[in-house]
Amino acid sequence: MAYQQQPQIPPAVVQWFRSVDVDGTGTISAIELQQALTNNDWSHFQLNTCYQMITLFDRTYTGQINMYDFHSLTNFLNQWRQVFDANDQDRSGTISEHELHATFGRIGFNLSPNFVRMAMWRYDTLNRRCLTFEGFINCCLMLQSLTRDFQQRDTAKQGSAQIGYDDFMCMAINNLK
Repeated sequence: MAYQQQPQIPPAVVQWFRSVDVDGTGTISAIELQQALTNNDWSHFQLNTCYQMITLFDRTYTGQINMYDFHSLTNFLNQWRQVFDANDQDRSGTISEHELHATFGRIGFNLSPNFVRMAMWRYDTLNRRCLTFEGFINCCLMLQSLTRDFQQRDTAKQGSAQIGYDDFMCMAINNLK
């Protein structure tokens, strides 16, 4: 059996993880993760978002993430932060509806203005007609998840799929996060 070496973790990430792992267990919960994640205005991410992140990166299915999972999570967030910052054209620290529509196009999603308006309404938790970094992350996670679900059903790869009611309802409930 081949030994698989764990990736090197930058010292800053190790230090950050240890500062968040307040109980010293070597894993962090969603509540601990919440203390580590902030928006541009320094507000902490919502606990529900932290649970989603834990679910996304928890490879051991314990409801917690270890240092390697945390490293993967920070890489993921840094990549999305770069997209967010590059598309925050007015440097407001938020993404407007216009910026969101342009961002979706740049990352390969050809979506209608109506969809973008609905996504903005759903993920603008402060009702300011713009998305915080956290709202942007949640919106993009939903978009990726629904796209993956749709592509599994679009067997001809022509942009259409026949979906039964129960299948649709399962897709919808899976994406209510």
